[in-house]
Amino acid sequence: MEKLRLDELAKRISCEVQGDPSVIIEGVNTLDAAKPGELSFVHNEKYISQIKDCKASAIVVPYDLETDFRPLLRSRDPYVTFGEAMRIFLPRRQRPMPGIHPSAVVAESAQVDPEASVGPYCFIGEGSVIQGAATLMAGTQVGDGCWIGPSVWIFPQVVVGARTRVGEETVIHPGTVLGSGLDPDKEISEDAPKYCVEVGRDVEIGANVTVEAGSKNPTRIGPGTKIDNLVRIGSGARIGDDCIIVAQVSIGAGAVIGNNVTLAGQVGIEPNRQIGDEVMVGAKSLVEDEVEDRAVVSGIPAIRHDLDLRLKAHLRRLPKLFQRLESLERQLGEVASGEK
Repeated sequence: MEKLRLDELAKRISCEVQGDPSVIIEGVNTLDAAKPGELSFVHNEKYISQIKDCKASAIVVPYDLETDFRPLLRSRDPYVTFGEAMRIFLPRRQRPMPGIHPSAVVAESAQVDPEASVGPYCFIGEGSVIQGAATLMAGTQVGDGCWIGPSVWIFPQVVVGARTRVGEETVIHPGTVLGSGLDPDKEISEDAPKYCVEVGRDVEIGANVTVEAGSKNPTRIGPGTKIDNLVRIGSGARIGDDCIIVAQVSIGAGAVIGNNVTLAGQVGIEPNRQIGDEVMVGAKSLVEDEVEDRAVVSGIPAIRHDLDLRLKAHLRRLPKLFQRLESLERQLGEVASGEK
Protein backbone atom coordinates (compact mmCIF):
# COMPACT_ATOMS: atom_id res chain seq x y z
CA MET A 1 0.00 0.00 0.00
CA GLU A 2 1.33 3.42 -0.96
CA LYS A 3 2.11 5.97 1.76
CA LEU A 4 2.69 9.65 1.03
CA ARG A 5 3.44 12.76 3.02
CA LEU A 6 0.65 15.30 2.65
CA ASP A 7 2.84 17.77 0.76
CA GLU A 8 3.92 15.05 -1.68
CA LEU A 9 0.28 14.08 -2.24
CA ALA A 10 -0.67 17.73 -2.73
CA LYS A 11 1.85 18.06 -5.58
CA ARG A 12 0.50 14.96 -7.31
CA ILE A 13 -3.14 16.10 -7.16
CA SER A 14 -2.49 19.86 -7.54
CA CYS A 15 -3.66 21.10 -4.13
CA GLU A 16 -2.55 23.66 -1.57
CA VAL A 17 -1.59 22.37 1.90
CA GLN A 18 -2.87 24.18 4.97
CA GLY A 19 -1.47 22.73 8.18
CA ASP A 20 1.19 20.11 8.92
CA PRO A 21 2.66 18.94 5.57
CA SER A 22 4.43 15.94 7.15
CA VAL A 23 1.23 14.02 7.93
CA ILE A 24 1.28 10.56 6.33
CA ILE A 25 -1.66 9.55 4.13
CA GLU A 26 -2.13 5.89 3.22
CA GLY A 27 -5.77 5.66 2.17
CA VAL A 28 -9.03 7.43 1.33
CA ASN A 29 -12.51 7.21 2.83
CA THR A 30 -15.81 9.02 3.28
CA LEU A 31 -16.15 11.79 5.84
CA ASP A 32 -18.05 9.68 8.39
CA ALA A 33 -15.98 6.51 7.98
CA ALA A 34 -12.44 7.93 7.61
CA LYS A 35 -9.79 6.86 10.14
CA PRO A 36 -6.38 8.29 11.09
CA GLY A 37 -4.03 7.94 8.13
CA GLU A 38 -6.84 8.45 5.61
CA LEU A 39 -7.88 11.37 3.43
CA SER A 40 -11.50 12.50 3.09
CA PHE A 41 -13.25 15.41 1.35
CA VAL A 42 -16.10 17.94 1.58
CA HIS A 43 -17.61 19.28 -1.64
CA ASN A 44 -21.07 20.31 -0.46
CA GLU A 45 -22.19 22.73 2.26
CA LYS A 46 -24.56 20.21 3.81
CA TYR A 47 -21.59 18.10 4.97
CA ILE A 48 -19.73 20.91 6.74
CA SER A 49 -21.34 20.06 10.08
CA GLN A 50 -19.75 16.59 9.93
CA ILE A 51 -16.19 17.94 9.82
CA LYS A 52 -15.94 18.32 13.60
CA ASP A 53 -16.51 14.56 14.07
CA CYS A 54 -14.23 13.44 11.24
CA LYS A 55 -11.24 11.31 12.26
CA ALA A 56 -9.38 11.61 8.95
CA SER A 57 -5.78 12.82 9.00
CA ALA A 58 -6.62 15.43 6.33
CA ILE A 59 -9.62 16.69 4.35
CA VAL A 60 -9.91 18.12 0.86
CA VAL A 61 -12.07 21.27 0.94
CA PRO A 62 -12.90 24.20 -1.38
CA TYR A 63 -10.79 27.36 -1.15
CA ASP A 64 -13.64 29.39 0.33
CA LEU A 65 -14.68 26.93 3.08
CA GLU A 66 -13.94 28.17 6.62
CA THR A 67 -13.09 25.50 9.19
CA ASP A 68 -10.70 25.02 12.11
CA PHE A 69 -9.91 21.46 11.02
CA ARG A 70 -6.23 20.95 10.13
CA PRO A 71 -4.51 19.85 8.02
CA LEU A 72 -6.44 20.63 4.85
CA LEU A 73 -5.91 20.34 1.13
CA ARG A 74 -7.46 23.35 -0.59
CA SER A 75 -8.86 22.62 -4.06
CA ARG A 76 -10.99 24.34 -6.70
CA ASP A 77 -12.98 21.12 -7.10
CA PRO A 78 -12.68 18.76 -4.09
CA TYR A 79 -14.80 16.11 -5.81
CA VAL A 80 -12.39 15.81 -8.74
CA THR A 81 -9.34 16.12 -6.50
CA PHE A 82 -10.52 13.31 -4.25
CA GLY A 83 -11.04 11.19 -7.36
CA GLU A 84 -7.38 11.72 -8.22
CA ALA A 85 -6.39 10.64 -4.71
CA MET A 86 -8.49 7.49 -5.10
CA ARG A 87 -6.46 6.62 -8.19
CA ILE A 88 -3.32 6.71 -6.06
CA PHE A 89 -4.46 4.77 -3.00
CA LEU A 90 -7.11 2.32 -4.12
CA PRO A 91 -5.91 -1.06 -5.45
CA ARG A 92 -5.80 -1.42 -9.22
CA ARG A 93 -7.25 -4.24 -11.27
CA GLN A 94 -4.90 -7.14 -11.86
CA ARG A 95 -4.33 -7.52 -15.59
CA PRO A 96 -4.53 -10.99 -17.12
CA MET A 97 -1.41 -12.39 -18.70
CA PRO A 98 -0.60 -10.90 -22.12
CA GLY A 99 -1.49 -12.96 -25.16
CA ILE A 100 -4.39 -14.23 -27.23
CA HIS A 101 -6.56 -17.02 -25.84
CA PRO A 102 -6.77 -20.07 -28.16
CA SER A 103 -10.55 -19.73 -28.46
CA ALA A 104 -10.35 -16.09 -29.66
CA VAL A 105 -10.86 -15.33 -33.39
CA VAL A 106 -8.52 -12.67 -34.79
CA ALA A 107 -8.65 -11.55 -38.43
CA GLU A 108 -5.41 -11.91 -40.40
CA SER A 109 -5.19 -8.18 -41.08
CA ALA A 110 -5.74 -7.23 -37.43
CA GLN A 111 -2.77 -6.07 -35.35
CA VAL A 112 -2.61 -7.14 -31.70
CA ASP A 113 0.27 -5.86 -29.58
CA PRO A 114 2.16 -8.66 -27.79
CA GLU A 115 1.49 -6.92 -24.44
CA ALA A 116 -2.29 -6.90 -25.01
CA SER A 117 -4.55 -9.52 -23.44
CA VAL A 118 -7.34 -11.02 -25.55
CA GLY A 119 -9.60 -13.31 -23.53
CA PRO A 120 -11.67 -16.39 -24.38
CA TYR A 121 -14.16 -16.24 -27.25
CA CYS A 122 -13.20 -12.72 -28.28
CA PHE A 123 -13.47 -11.60 -31.90
CA ILE A 124 -11.30 -8.97 -33.61
CA GLY A 125 -12.26 -7.87 -37.11
CA GLU A 126 -10.30 -6.98 -40.24
CA GLY A 127 -7.83 -4.10 -39.99
CA SER A 128 -8.40 -3.45 -36.29
CA VAL A 129 -5.53 -2.43 -34.02
CA ILE A 130 -5.20 -3.44 -30.36
CA GLN A 131 -2.51 -1.41 -28.60
CA GLY A 132 -0.16 -2.47 -25.81
CA ALA A 133 -1.50 -3.39 -22.35
CA ALA A 134 -5.09 -3.34 -23.59
CA THR A 135 -7.34 -5.94 -21.99
CA LEU A 136 -10.27 -7.55 -23.80
CA MET A 137 -12.14 -9.85 -21.46
CA ALA A 138 -14.20 -12.89 -22.46
CA GLY A 139 -16.70 -12.49 -25.27
CA THR A 140 -15.62 -9.02 -26.40
CA GLN A 141 -16.44 -8.32 -30.05
CA VAL A 142 -14.35 -5.78 -31.98
CA GLY A 143 -15.54 -4.97 -35.49
CA ASP A 144 -13.57 -4.07 -38.62
CA GLY A 145 -11.33 -1.01 -38.70
CA CYS A 146 -11.29 -0.30 -34.97
CA TRP A 147 -8.49 1.21 -32.87
CA ILE A 148 -8.24 0.21 -29.20
CA GLY A 149 -5.70 2.34 -27.35
CA PRO A 150 -3.05 1.42 -24.76
CA SER A 151 -4.23 0.28 -21.32
CA VAL A 152 -7.88 0.14 -22.35
CA TRP A 153 -9.88 -2.27 -20.20
CA ILE A 154 -12.96 -3.86 -21.79
CA PHE A 155 -15.10 -6.07 -19.56
CA PRO A 156 -16.93 -9.19 -20.86
CA GLN A 157 -19.65 -9.15 -23.50
CA VAL A 158 -18.90 -5.69 -24.89
CA VAL A 159 -19.51 -4.99 -28.58
CA VAL A 160 -17.21 -2.45 -30.22
CA GLY A 161 -18.77 -1.81 -33.60
CA ALA A 162 -16.86 -1.30 -36.85
CA ARG A 163 -14.77 1.87 -37.19
CA THR A 164 -14.70 2.76 -33.52
CA ARG A 165 -11.77 4.47 -31.84
CA VAL A 166 -11.27 3.95 -28.09
CA GLY A 167 -8.73 6.19 -26.36
CA GLU A 168 -6.00 5.27 -23.91
CA GLU A 169 -6.92 4.08 -20.38
CA THR A 170 -10.64 3.96 -21.12
CA VAL A 171 -12.79 1.45 -19.19
CA ILE A 172 -15.92 -0.12 -20.73
CA HIS A 173 -18.21 -2.21 -18.53
CA PRO A 174 -20.18 -5.35 -19.52
CA GLY A 175 -22.97 -5.32 -22.07
CA THR A 176 -22.13 -1.97 -23.64
CA VAL A 177 -22.46 -1.50 -27.40
CA LEU A 178 -20.39 1.15 -29.20
CA GLY A 179 -21.35 1.91 -32.77
CA SER A 180 -24.84 0.43 -32.84
CA GLY A 181 -27.02 1.16 -35.84
CA LEU A 182 -24.23 0.85 -38.41
CA ASP A 183 -25.23 -1.34 -41.36
CA PRO A 184 -22.22 -3.60 -42.06
CA ASP A 185 -23.47 -4.40 -45.57
CA LYS A 186 -23.92 -0.76 -46.61
CA GLU A 187 -21.20 0.62 -48.86
CA ILE A 188 -19.07 3.30 -47.20
CA SER A 189 -19.32 6.65 -48.97
CA GLU A 190 -16.27 8.80 -49.66
CA ASP A 191 -17.40 11.56 -47.29
CA ALA A 192 -18.00 9.15 -44.40
CA PRO A 193 -15.79 9.72 -41.31
CA LYS A 194 -12.86 7.37 -40.70
CA TYR A 195 -14.40 6.47 -37.33
CA CYS A 196 -18.13 6.33 -36.59
CA VAL A 197 -17.54 6.52 -32.83
CA GLU A 198 -14.63 8.29 -31.11
CA VAL A 199 -14.04 7.78 -27.39
CA GLY A 200 -11.39 9.97 -25.76
CA ARG A 201 -8.70 9.16 -23.23
CA ASP A 202 -9.55 8.15 -19.64
CA VAL A 203 -13.29 7.71 -20.30
CA GLU A 204 -15.35 5.27 -18.23
CA ILE A 205 -18.52 3.82 -19.73
CA GLY A 206 -20.91 1.88 -17.50
CA ALA A 207 -22.81 -1.35 -18.15
CA ASN A 208 -25.40 -1.70 -20.92
CA VAL A 209 -24.71 1.68 -22.51
CA THR A 210 -25.63 2.19 -26.17
CA VAL A 211 -23.64 4.61 -28.32
CA GLU A 212 -25.05 4.92 -31.83
CA ALA A 213 -22.69 5.25 -34.79
CA GLY A 214 -22.46 8.60 -36.55
CA SER A 215 -23.02 8.54 -40.30
CA LYS A 216 -21.87 11.99 -41.50
CA ASN A 217 -20.08 12.97 -38.28
CA PRO A 218 -18.68 10.61 -35.66
CA THR A 219 -20.39 10.25 -32.30
CA ARG A 220 -17.81 11.67 -29.86
CA ILE A 221 -17.20 11.23 -26.13
CA GLY A 222 -14.57 13.63 -24.79
CA PRO A 223 -11.58 12.77 -22.58
CA GLY A 224 -12.24 12.24 -18.89
CA THR A 225 -15.99 11.82 -19.23
CA LYS A 226 -17.67 9.29 -16.92
CA ILE A 227 -20.89 7.58 -18.02
CA ASP A 228 -23.14 5.54 -15.72
CA ASN A 229 -25.16 2.43 -16.61
CA LEU A 230 -28.06 2.25 -19.09
CA VAL A 231 -27.27 5.46 -20.98
CA ARG A 232 -28.19 5.98 -24.63
CA ILE A 233 -26.20 8.37 -26.84
CA GLY A 234 -27.68 9.15 -30.24
CA SER A 235 -26.00 9.17 -33.64
CA GLY A 236 -23.61 12.07 -34.21
CA ALA A 237 -23.93 13.44 -30.67
CA ARG A 238 -20.88 15.19 -29.25
CA ILE A 239 -20.07 15.04 -25.53
CA GLY A 240 -17.34 17.31 -24.18
CA ASP A 241 -14.48 16.72 -21.76
CA ASP A 242 -14.83 15.70 -18.10
CA CYS A 243 -18.61 15.32 -18.12
CA ILE A 244 -20.64 13.21 -15.67
CA ILE A 245 -23.64 11.38 -17.11
CA VAL A 246 -25.77 9.49 -14.60
CA ALA A 247 -27.86 6.37 -15.25
CA GLN A 248 -30.74 6.19 -17.74
CA VAL A 249 -29.91 9.43 -19.56
CA SER A 250 -30.97 9.65 -23.21
CA ILE A 251 -29.07 12.03 -25.49
CA GLY A 252 -30.68 12.68 -28.86
CA ALA A 253 -28.94 12.42 -32.22
CA GLY A 254 -26.77 15.39 -33.10
CA ALA A 255 -26.90 16.92 -29.61
CA VAL A 256 -23.83 18.87 -28.50
CA ILE A 257 -22.81 18.72 -24.82
CA GLY A 258 -20.12 21.12 -23.55
CA ASN A 259 -17.26 20.48 -21.15
CA ASN A 260 -17.70 19.73 -17.42
CA VAL A 261 -21.43 19.13 -17.79
CA THR A 262 -23.41 17.07 -15.25
CA LEU A 263 -26.54 15.24 -16.41
CA ALA A 264 -28.43 13.70 -13.47
CA GLY A 265 -30.41 10.46 -13.67
CA GLN A 266 -33.09 9.97 -16.34
CA VAL A 267 -32.41 13.27 -18.11
CA GLY A 268 -33.65 13.44 -21.68
CA ILE A 269 -32.06 15.69 -24.31
CA GLU A 270 -33.89 16.17 -27.56
CA PRO A 271 -31.99 15.78 -30.87
CA ASN A 272 -29.74 18.59 -32.11
CA ARG A 273 -29.90 20.59 -28.87
CA GLN A 274 -26.82 22.40 -27.58
CA ILE A 275 -25.77 22.49 -23.93
CA GLY A 276 -23.01 24.88 -22.85
CA ASP A 277 -19.99 24.32 -20.60
CA GLU A 278 -20.33 23.65 -16.85
CA VAL A 279 -24.09 23.11 -17.06
CA MET A 280 -25.98 21.04 -14.48
CA VAL A 281 -29.27 19.37 -15.44
CA GLY A 282 -31.46 18.02 -12.62
CA ALA A 283 -32.84 14.48 -12.51
CA LYS A 284 -35.79 13.52 -14.74
CA SER A 285 -35.54 16.76 -16.74
CA LEU A 286 -36.29 17.17 -20.44
CA VAL A 287 -34.07 19.60 -22.34
CA GLU A 288 -36.03 21.02 -25.28
CA ASP A 289 -34.01 24.19 -25.94
CA GLU A 290 -30.40 25.33 -25.87
CA VAL A 291 -28.82 25.82 -22.44
CA GLU A 292 -26.27 28.56 -21.86
CA ASP A 293 -22.89 28.12 -20.12
CA ARG A 294 -22.90 27.49 -16.35
CA ALA A 295 -26.69 27.29 -16.15
CA VAL A 296 -28.48 25.02 -13.65
CA VAL A 297 -31.76 23.74 -15.06
CA SER A 298 -34.43 21.20 -14.16
CA GLY A 299 -38.01 20.20 -14.88
CA ILE A 300 -40.14 19.20 -17.88
CA PRO A 301 -39.40 21.18 -19.95
CA ALA A 302 -36.08 22.14 -18.35
CA ILE A 303 -36.01 25.72 -17.08
CA ARG A 304 -33.86 27.61 -14.56
CA HIS A 305 -33.67 25.46 -11.44
CA ASP A 306 -34.74 28.22 -9.02
CA LEU A 307 -37.79 28.99 -11.18
CA ASP A 308 -38.63 25.30 -11.41
CA LEU A 309 -38.55 25.03 -7.59
CA ARG A 310 -40.89 28.02 -7.22
CA LEU A 311 -43.34 26.59 -9.73
CA LYS A 312 -43.37 23.24 -7.93
CA ALA A 313 -43.93 25.02 -4.62
CA HIS A 314 -46.94 26.81 -6.12
CA LEU A 315 -48.28 23.50 -7.42
CA ARG A 316 -48.15 22.03 -3.92
CA ARG A 317 -50.28 24.94 -2.69
CA LEU A 318 -53.00 24.45 -5.30
CA PRO A 319 -55.21 22.07 -3.24
CA LYS A 320 -55.43 24.57 -0.37
CA LEU A 321 -56.02 27.45 -2.78
CA PHE A 322 -58.79 25.43 -4.44
CA GLN A 323 -60.41 24.82 -1.04
CA ARG A 324 -60.27 28.54 -0.24
CA LEU A 325 -61.79 29.37 -3.60
CA GLU A 326 -64.65 26.93 -2.98
CA SER A 327 -65.21 28.46 0.46
CA LEU A 328 -65.31 31.98 -1.00
CA GLU A 329 -67.75 30.88 -3.70
CA ARG A 330 -70.05 29.39 -1.05
CA GLN A 331 -69.92 32.58 1.01
CA LEU A 332 -70.67 34.71 -2.03
CA GLY A 333 -73.55 32.40 -2.90
CA GLU A 334 -74.97 32.73 0.63
CA VAL A 335 -74.66 36.54 0.50
CA ALA A 336 -76.40 36.64 -2.89
CA SER A 337 -79.20 34.39 -1.58
CA GLY A 338 -79.70 36.62 1.46
CA GLU A 339 -79.97 39.74 -0.66
CA LYS A 340 -82.83 38.18 -2.62
